[in-house]
Amino acid sequence: MKLQASSAITAEAALKLLFPDLSVLALAERLRLSSGNRIRGTMAGKRRSVTLGGSQEFADYRPYSPGDDTRRIDWNVYGRTGRAYVRQYWDEQELHAHLYVDASRSMSFAGGSAVSKLQYALRLAALVGFAALAGDDRVTVRAFDEQTMGMELPALQGRPAFTKLYRFLAGMFAEESRSSGGGATRSDRPDVGASDLTLPFGMPGALPRRAGVTWLFTDAMFESGLRETLLTLSSTGQQVVFVHLLSPEEVDPSLSGELKLVDSELGTGKEVAISEKLLREYRASVRAYQEQLTATCAELGASYVFLETGMSMTEALQRLLALPGGLKK
Repeated sequence: MKLQASSAITAEAALKLLFPDLSVLALAERLRLSSGNRIRGTMAGKRRSVTLGGSQEFADYRPYSPGDDTRRIDWNVYGRTGRAYVRQYWDEQELHAHLYVDASRSMSFAGGSAVSKLQYALRLAALVGFAALAGDDRVTVRAFDEQTMGMELPALQGRPAFTKLYRFLAGMFAEESRSSGGGATRSDRPDVGASDLTLPFGMPGALPRRAGVTWLFTDAMFESGLRETLLTLSSTGQQVVFVHLLSPEEVDPSLSGELKLVDSELGTGKEVAISEKLLREYRASVRAYQEQLTATCAELGASYVFLETGMSMTEALQRLLALPGGLKK
């Protein structure tokens, strides 16, 4: 699938694609993003910032430094101490949510779910974006594959912008359906070699330009670069929410006999004899990888949540509500 979204899809069709059960929108509308790193912006949000800004609620004094606004000098304090101090105030400002959706080849797999992992990720991104817009926060969306960072939906803010958000995401949803025939793994792209997450995130302009919270929706099927990418995002002032997605078949496969398994990312194949012992080892490896990702995210200050794509959107939102740094009521 090319990393592009269709602008031809109507608003009504987009809504039906992303939200076949519209009741989930009523739930998302009552949710908000958990406060993370806030930025000094031109619009006031609905939460108190952990940083100091320009509202009228006094916070503290600090010594004057050249370049500070002299209008903030407290001359009464100067008269008593002979030293210049600047008044600081608490500011209520918007949170900037950066939503990154993995559109690599392995994300096209459905594996026992009604939708592919990519389509599930797009629905989740739409709900998280809706919650952000309902809370007057800013939202930016990017899609990436094994090597490139794709199209970007420029920053949106406010409820009226939700139409742009879901039409953008629904365009990708529809393109995925056309490319994969409803969920089979795409094999029409050339071999990309070893998959390294630092490749798309290392492209010019790929990283967030404003501090805030980054939501990363991915199946984490990259040979390398996960840890490095999380470190890089953190260095740009991001609170990272890592949403790990796998299909039901990837969690608990129902395979048996002699098969040729093909790596959906690399295009390489291997002849294997599937036994119950091998399946037990596979399930243990999946759990071990989830534990490894959990530990890595905890070490780097990111939030980690695992979601199986057979879950309903309502259940997924409940999981995100229980996640530190995720969503809140």
